[in-house]
Amino acid sequence: MSLQLQASDPLPGMRVHDSAQWAGIQQQLQNGASLTPLLPIGDDAGVVWIPKNGCSTLKRVWLQLQGADCQRPGFDPHSAALPAAHWLNPEELRAVSEHRALVAIWRDPIDRFVSACRSHLVELTTGAIHAKLRASSPDQGSFENALRFHDELFAGHGVHSFADDADPVDVMNQAALQLPAWIACHIDWSHHTIPQTRFLGGDPRCYRTILGMEQIDALVAHWAKASGLPLDLTPQHVSSNEAMENPWRRLRRDQLSQEAISALQNFYAADWAFLELAQQQLGPWQAA
Repeated sequence: MSLQLQASDPLPGMRVHDSAQWAGIQQQLQNGASLTPLLPIGDDAGVVWIPKNGCSTLKRVWLQLQGADCQRPGFDPHSAALPAAHWLNPEELRAVSEHRALVAIWRDPIDRFVSACRSHLVELTTGAIHAKLRASSPDQGSFENALRFHDELFAGHGVHSFADDADPVDVMNQAALQLPAWIACHIDWSHHTIPQTRFLGGDPRCYRTILGMEQIDALVAHWAKASGLPLDLTPQHVSSNEAMENPWRRLRRDQLSQEAISALQNFYAADWAFLELAQQQLGPWQAA
C-alpha cells in the first residue's frame, strides 16, 4: 500500500543535523538513490533545490522568508538551509505533492556540469585531495592510511588525481570522459555532478511547475510579493566574481571537446528525458 498523508501531517523524510548524516545522504545519492531535498513554504507549498541550479539564490531567499539575517558576515546559505530540508524518497515525494504545490529548477545538464567544474573541479587535483585528507586526519599515520585508501579507490576506477599545474580546460574534458568513475570516487564532486533526476525524482507530476534557470528571478520576485517582506533578491554568482584571477573559475562550455559533449549527453540522458516528460505533463513553464 502506497504512503498516504493528510495535509496536517508532519512532513516525512530524512533530516541532516550533523556531518555523518550529511555524508550518509550524499553516499545514497552517489550510489544511485533518488532523494529530493524539500524546503517547505507555508503549509501548502515547497521548493526543491538542486546543486548548481541556482540553489544559493533559492536558499538565501527561502531563509529570508524564515526570518534569517543573510547579511551578517560569513553567512552561508548552504549550511543554514541544510537542517531544514526534508529528504524525501520517491514514495514520500508523491505523498507530499498531494498537499503541496512544489517547484524546482531544471538546468541544461552540460551547462550544469561546466558550472560544477568552475566551482569544484580543482578539488580533483592532487594538492586539493591531499589537503582535504590531511585536514580530516588526526595524525600522520591516519593521513597515510587515508591516502593509500584513496589511491587504491582511484586506481580501481581507472582514474588518478590531476597535477596541481594542469590546464583546467584539459582537466574539464578528461573529467567529462571519466564522469561515472569520478562520481564513484569523490563524494563532494558527485554531489554537484550526479544527474538532476537523483534530486527531482522520476515523476514530473509531483511538481506544480518546473522552471528554467532564466526564471529564477521571476520566482523569487513572486515570493517577495506574496510575502510582503523586503527581501534581498541579489543573484548569487560566485564564479563570475572570481573569474579574473582564477583560471578554474573561467571555464566555459565552448571549451568542451565534441567527444566530451557526447559523453555528457549520454550520461545525462535521463535529465533531458525528465524535461521532455515535464513539458508534456505540466504544460508550458510558468513563473509560479
